[in-house]
Amino acid sequence: MRFRKTQELDTQKLRSDRASILYSENFLKEEYITSLKSRGVALAIFLYYFIESGTLGILPEKLYFVYRNMRISDFILYALVAYSLFCYREYKELFKSRSFLIAKLFLAYMVFEFSVSFLRYEFNPIEYFFRLKGLWSSFLILPYMLLIKRSGLPFLIKLIFPVAVISNFLYLLTALTGIPFLPDVNIIRQQLPGDIEVYRVYGGTFYGELFFLGFIYFWITKRFRMWQMFFVVLFAFPHVLAMGRLAWLGFSFTIIVMIILNSLRKRDFRIVFRQALIIIILSVSLVISFLQFIPESEFYVRALNSRLFQGQDDVKYSEGTYGTRIITQNSVLVSLWEKNDLFLGIGMHPMWVVGPDTKEELLYNSAFSDVGWPAVLAAYGMIGLAFSLLLQIYYIFISFRIIRNSKDQGLYTFLINLLFAKLVFDSVVGFSYILVSAGLWGLFGLLNIYLPVLVYLYEQNKSKSVNKIRLR
Repeated sequence: MRFRKTQELDTQKLRSDRASILYSENFLKEEYITSLKSRGVALAIFLYYFIESGTLGILPEKLYFVYRNMRISDFILYALVAYSLFCYREYKELFKSRSFLIAKLFLAYMVFEFSVSFLRYEFNPIEYFFRLKGLWSSFLILPYMLLIKRSGLPFLIKLIFPVAVISNFLYLLTALTGIPFLPDVNIIRQQLPGDIEVYRVYGGTFYGELFFLGFIYFWITKRFRMWQMFFVVLFAFPHVLAMGRLAWLGFSFTIIVMIILNSLRKRDFRIVFRQALIIIILSVSLVISFLQFIPESEFYVRALNSRLFQGQDDVKYSEGTYGTRIITQNSVLVSLWEKNDLFLGIGMHPMWVVGPDTKEELLYNSAFSDVGWPAVLAAYGMIGLAFSLLLQIYYIFISFRIIRNSKDQGLYTFLINLLFAKLVFDSVVGFSYILVSAGLWGLFGLLNIYLPVLVYLYEQNKSKSVNKIRLR
């Protein structure tokens, strides 16, 4: 009897082992399929950005076009949004999150304006939809939510990094020589005070600024590593040679914000001195590298100095680049808003969907180029501006709270730091013509990735708080 019991126990153990092996195989299979799905979404997002920017020009530009001005990237965008809606259940808790409500209302208002606009201007809705491809990029929020739930964001970054390295190097060659080593960049010659002429290149760095700030964030929150200096210098130089004063100010502001937020989180301001030492090392390294490796560095030092102080009387005399923006762009767009619907604005007008027809429309169209609040006010009225301001204030508050409560200083927290810095910078530093991080084409910059990360961390923190209450 004893032997039979032992045999029965062995048989049960064998069955249990087989079941566990079968379970583990199914688990591994499920994980493998999930990984493939997440990598597929990441690859599609990468291809969208790659084709839109035309970086490296691996294929001739004409091969990207499918029909008229429709490119492969446009169909990738629509497919990504449609696929994310099909997989809605996977990120349902993020979509229904209270922290996502303001962004949802803003996107819903964009759809409402689209519906009103094609009826008002008697356009074919299908044609109108495809002509507004720039606006629909704001809806990448949904594919990013799906990607984050599938833990695929790190893979997307791995795809972007090598392209960022190559494109930043080619950008340097373009800025120094005036020869377009990158296909889809705009090169202009700009005269600076002191009879200095430089090449200014727009576009082409393929998100190198994110890696530049990412390495610095790693130094601030974790540890300084000398080998990373090469990539920091590589990613910084294109933005130095771009001669963009607001960009220089934006990078400096973001680094200062990251230092202050990290000090507040640790509640120890003594580490500010250590982090200040890191920034001094960075600055010295940038200067030495610039002088040693940039041809005719003395000329560019004089050019940078001239550009830095160019237009210092702009604000006082309402002249120059800054003063022109304030007077021309803002006043023109506010005047356009006053002449039309005060609540809904002009909507998605044919002059920036199809093209301007008159000199007056040409003036309006150019004024929409890079401003924030006047563009929103003129295009989407008081309601659109109210949503934009609400989005600005709410997400400044929420992102700050998440950073203060976050214990992990990883990728997601870094992106929230960038979100907070951008929102505050747009509202406080560039308020005169930006004010809000939204514009004619919806959300500015990379808000379509920052906001899903914020919603994800918000829900993570909320679930942790609920678990703590239950344990008590």
